[in-house]
Amino acid sequence: MTTRPRSLGTTALALRLHALRGTTTYFAYLAPRAAIARTLAELRDDLDAYADDEGPITIADASSAGAAVLLDETCPAAADFFLLDVGAYQEADWRILDRRRSEFARTGVTVLVMTPDSFDAIMRVAPNLASWLGGNVLCHDDPALAPGQRERSLAGLREWSGKTDKEVLREAQEGRLPRDPEYAEWLMLLGRGDLLDG
Repeated sequence: MTTRPRSLGTTALALRLHALRGTTTYFAYLAPRAAIARTLAELRDDLDAYADDEGPITIADASSAGAAVLLDETCPAAADFFLLDVGAYQEADWRILDRRRSEFARTGVTVLVMTPDSFDAIMRVAPNLASWLGGNVLCHDDPALAPGQRERSLAGLREWSGKTDKEVLREAQEGRLPRDPEYAEWLMLLGRGDLLDG
């Protein structure tokens, strides 16, 4: 049985990434090849919208040059967010990154935007690199295509935490809400992003 990664729009992903700022975290964000450039631009805009004193956001198109060039020329040592188009990566690219993963290691949040086929390749031939992703594999969700996504996301968050919307709002207002990215997403879905700084 194959499980489809959870769908998440760029705004919700940006909230999650913002909450993880300062950590070393790797995400795979799956999108159709034709939508990758637009997805990267939307994600950058959404990260910029939540920016206060954040460090740089680096976007790189590594698809045309390949993994070796990425490692030799593109990978930034210092960027809070590194958004990377690897949509055209094939098995050979993933093998290079897997073998030379210590050169790819960096502090900050790294988002590998790729096609589902490219993700299948990483899972087949780059087990060490795939382990860095853990459960951080999400599918781009175009809100215009999924009108019921907000309620499905809220239902998933309620099930995950065992809490109601009212409990989450009360804890946020009292300053007792955990700082997990899921709660930031929850507040945004409820239209109460103003409580994130409280």
